[in-house]
Amino acid sequence: MKTKKIEEQAYEFIFYINNHIICQRYFDIRDFNKSRLEAHNMKDLLDTITGMNNGNYGELGIIPNFLKEKTCDYLWGYYNPYEEQSTYETKNNNKIDNFQFEIKVNKVSVGKSIFSGNPFPPKVRYSVDIKEIIPSIISEIRNYLSEKNYKNVGV
Repeated sequence: MKTKKIEEQAYEFIFYINNHIICQRYFDIRDFNKSRLEAHNMKDLLDTITGMNNGNYGELGIIPNFLKEKTCDYLWGYYNPYEEQSTYETKNNNKIDNFQFEIKVNKVSVGKSIFSGNPFPPKVRYSVDIKEIIPSIISEIRNYLSEKNYKNVGV
């Protein structure tokens, strides 16, 4: 069996839960605008991807929205209208699970965001498979880091 060597590219994102890698992807960015890394609003990009509120109540980032959809699917899958519904409880309420999302350029971290995984059921947060949203994440990063008409307004 031949193993395929993955060519490392200059840009990557890593998605973790409790410092354990869930997903890591390398990609390229055409027309990279280095000044975007120095901008004070790199937070906007991270909020778009991982924001739990994103400035507007109820508006989620790409990853939390995906996890919310998986949570709804999971909960509806076990819903029985003939049984009394109880509140959602876990056996270990003290366990804190955090998701981390990191963007790196040339192996140097340029942005990192952390959000709580506790709003999502354990079955959802421990079996995360973000394959279907990877193109959206990479597209968002590419668009942000290649924008040419950006004016850095100092804070």
